Amino acid sequence: MLYLWIKAVHLIAVITFIAGMVTMALGGRLAQPEWRRIARRADYGLASPALIVVWVTGPTLAFMAHWWSAPWLMAKLVLVVVVSGLHGRMSATLRRLERDGATTSPALFRRALPVTLLSMAAVVALVVVKPF
Repeated sequence: MLYLWIKAVHLIAVITFIAGMVTMALGGRLAQPEWRRIARRADYGLASPALIVVWVTGPTLAFMAHWWSAPWLMAKLVLVVVVSGLHGRMSATLRRLERDGATTSPALFRRALPVTLLSMAAVVALVVVKPF
């Protein structure tokens, strides 16, 4: 029963994290300062706290289910590290843009949305299908 509750918390955190990442990617593409502030709030209020919960509950689930030797989990972890790194880059870039008052949108934000969504789709496929 505990496993199912941890799994539910993990899924809620993943959904919240992806929502924050999408908001950050879209807000970072726009030059208006108010949209960039919304993107920063999405980072601080949604994405960052949810990412912490994801990184706590995910390994807990893997330990509870004895999946650490599963190849699909290793592939999933690679994608999770990529998306976590992308989150860090977007967060730092948003802070720098707000500090400098820049009006241009870095290429990072044009690439962030497809990378986030494709990685999320691949992670879901790996978790559900467990192909290897």
